Parts: sequence; structure tokens; C-alpha cells
Amino acid sequence: MKSHPIYLHGLNGLRAIAALSVVIAHVSFKDLADFGLPSKLRLPMAGYGVTLFFVISGFLITYLLMRELEKTKTVRIKKFYARRILRIWPIYYLYIGIAFAMLWWLNQSDAMKVQEMWYYIFFAANIPFIYQQGILILVHYWSIGVEEQFYLFWPWLVRFSKKNLLKTSALIFIIFFSIKIILWFTLGNKSYEYRFFTVTRFHIMMIGAIGSIFYIEKQSYFLLLFSSKITQFLSWTFFVLMGLNIIHIPKPIAHEAIAIASLSMIVGQIMVSKRIVNLENKLCDFIGKISYGIYVIHPIILLLLSKIYKNINVNIYLKYVLVYSTVVFATIFFAWLSYTYFEKPFLKLKSRFAVVQSSNTMLSKN
Repeated sequence: MKSHPIYLHGLNGLRAIAALSVVIAHVSFKDLADFGLPSKLRLPMAGYGVTLFFVISGFLITYLLMRELEKTKTVRIKKFYARRILRIWPIYYLYIGIAFAMLWWLNQSDAMKVQEMWYYIFFAANIPFIYQQGILILVHYWSIGVEEQFYLFWPWLVRFSKKNLLKTSALIFIIFFSIKIILWFTLGNKSYEYRFFTVTRFHIMMIGAIGSIFYIEKQSYFLLLFSSKITQFLSWTFFVLMGLNIIHIPKPIAHEAIAIASLSMIVGQIMVSKRIVNLENKLCDFIGKISYGIYVIHPIILLLLSKIYKNINVNIYLKYVLVYSTVVFATIFFAWLSYTYFEKPFLKLKSRFAVVQSSNTMLSKN
């Protein structure tokens, strides 16, 4: 009897929320694209959306690697990297080529920063981002750089830590978070040393990894707490209010708090009977599947549409509606085109390297 591929309910819905949070927040970032809108609506939801992405990644990658370890008693590193390359690299490098071609066409000075180009080519975009530099149309690549750097060490640790993986994950979290807090107290939040640990958020991924380990091991106290409807309600409320800049907590612990809330949101989704927000629907599934493309291409959409909207004089409320709706729909449309006609062949090839079969879309009920 053929076994069904692994599918964790609701993750595409959470990916959709994370991706759209980034897109919506970046509309108000005038350094990237000026739509002629008041700058007072600058929301922090982009950073929190990325944190949600990181927790999902830490949870899902750890889950799949541990299932592979159960099945084969090892982690096949070459196949892991083959899968990641086929998922991440094609659209990553395609976008770099399109971005530089467009900047050249628009005669933008950013295109001349050849010395910084290498950071983006070699997945080190977090380095110029830490120093608050970089090529604006590629600056969002910092998080993909962090993700790729995470892949350099995590499958090896899963492979060789095995039964000590929980302790390893906890140790990485404690070290990173402790250094971050110490740097905040000693050097302040403007120092590059502190920014390194706020940008290179390996410890945030460890929150997802720890949650995944507890979930696989069916740790009763963890499941009881994180799937609780009260915890989910508080987590969703906290995530929304923080993203909309309605409530605030000290910055050194903001992303860690969002990560813990995100973990409850994840557990609530995959434990179907416990969820209070149902993200398992066709719309969330659709947007979640193309969320990587949405994240990658959205700066070009913002830049091009800002050229159209900047000098349009209409009622400010109508302009808000037009700008945000056009940006969201155009980004989704072009991400769908990319997924359907460019990324899919690579994804089909990627499945050949799967040791544990998994699915990134809603499974048929048949």
C-alpha cells in the first residue's frame, strides 16, 4: 500500500500571511518605492512576517529531517542540498538578472554597486543589510541569505546529534539570544555587533526546531500549552497587534516573542481539531504555494507601480485602496506566472531527491 506524502495542515496559510505582511509593509518604504502616500503608515509587519517564515522553516525542515532519520537512520546530505538548490536557486538568480537589467534600463545608480553584487550572488545579503547598505531592489535577499546559511549546518547537526538534537537546538538558542541581550546592554541597538544577531536569526529558527522536536515526540505539556485555544487566541491577537504597530514590547525580545506566538499558530494549524483560525482553504493554499515567489519578486512590482502612482492625484483614501490592491494582485499574478511556468519543472526534479515524500499543497480527499 502506497503511503501518503507528509502534509502539515495550514502551513501554506501561514506562509501566505508572512509573504503578504512583507509586501503590504514595504509599500510604505519610500527608500524602495515612493507612491506619494503619507509616510506615517510605516508598519513593522515585514520584519515579523520574516520571523514567521523563519519559524515555519525551522519547524518544517527539522520535521522532515527527523522523519528521514527515523526511516533511514541517517540524513542524506547531498539529497538535502539538491532539494534546497532546486527550490531556492532558480527564481533567486532569475530575479537578480531581471533586477540588474531593470535598474540599468531605469538608469538607477544602485545597478553600479558591482562590489556589493557578490554578496547577493553568494547568499550573503545579510552582511550589507547588517551595515544598512546594499542594493535596494535586492535588500530583502538578506533573509534568504540567512536561510541558506542555516542550511549549511543544520542537516549535519540533525544527522550527528540525533538523540541530543533538542539539547543542541536549545544551546544554539541560548547562546544567540544571550549574546544578543548582552550586546544590547553593552553596545546598544545601533551597534553592528547587535544588528548581526537581530538579522542572522538562527535562534528564531531554533524555536521552530524545538517545537518540531516536541511535536514529533508528542511532548504532552508542549502540545497542551501550544495547541490550547486560549494560547492560540493570544498568539494571533499578539501577532496582529504587533504587526499593526498597536502594541509594543522591548525591541530586544520582540522577534523572540513573535516567534513563540508563531509556533503556537503553527501547532494550532497542524492539530486540526484544535485550531481556532482555519487557514486550510483553496485561497490560502494557492497564495502559500507561491509565497516564495511573492517574497522574491515584490520589490520590482513596487518599483514599477510606484512610477505610475506617484504623480496620480486622487482622493487619498481611494489612492490607498488602489495602491495596496494593485500591488498585492500584481505581485500574486507574477508570482503565479513564475511558479507555473518557471519553477514547476525544478520542483518536479526536486521530488526525485526526496527521501521522505512530502507535499506543499492540500491533499486530495480521494
